[in-house]
Amino acid sequence: MLNIGIIEDNHFLLNNYREFLEDFQECKVVFACQTIEEFMALSVTYPDVGVILVDITLPGMSGIEGITEVKQRYPEAKVIVLSGHDGKQYIIESIKKGASGYIIKTSRLSDIYQSVMDTVQSGATLSPRAAHMLISHLNENPLESIKDKLTRREYELVQLLKEGYSYKEMAERLFVTVFTVNQHLKKVYQKLNVSSKSELISKIWSNNLSALVSFGIISGNFLYFSFNDMLTGFAAGLL
Repeated sequence: MLNIGIIEDNHFLLNNYREFLEDFQECKVVFACQTIEEFMALSVTYPDVGVILVDITLPGMSGIEGITEVKQRYPEAKVIVLSGHDGKQYIIESIKKGASGYIIKTSRLSDIYQSVMDTVQSGATLSPRAAHMLISHLNENPLESIKDKLTRREYELVQLLKEGYSYKEMAERLFVTVFTVNQHLKKVYQKLNVSSKSELISKIWSNNLSALVSFGIISGNFLYFSFNDMLTGFAAGLL
């Protein structure tokens, strides 16, 4: 039996989701709330909750902020965002907060059920529009988010560092000394609030979210992802 929770402020949609999902023998909706605050006020903690559907636009605390509260109470549950918003920033922030899926509300109820089951089995799911927005973000230059904070020389060094050059190789390429490279990178660390080469690389890729994806395949109507310690592993592979 898959225990499911729902947080959706639209009473009509809340009942629709609950009634539809409970038509399946393997699904049981154990709580249905209209706000994050109502969820936090629940006096009962239900055992073995596998999936929690969360709307983004909620009165009071937003669904994105509420993901943190949901994960604190049910750390093992998969959170799937149900949203009318397909903006890139909403998708990225939801995933950063810990969501395992993002489904646009125009999806059919049958697609929502399928996304729930595939999230449990495969790790995560995105509706086609959300997948497109995330992929376009992954294709962006991961250094763009820090470019404005650095001088031209510092930015050149970070580019070379990302590509795997050693301090000596960077010095030779830029016709400077290793000491000069080291001094420039110390300033970069200060500006970006990091303390090491590995932490810098991790910061670059976490901003871009590329390290969140270990693999993804298109299957039917949804893009399914499997996640696991990618950020650490990906960054380590660059050093």
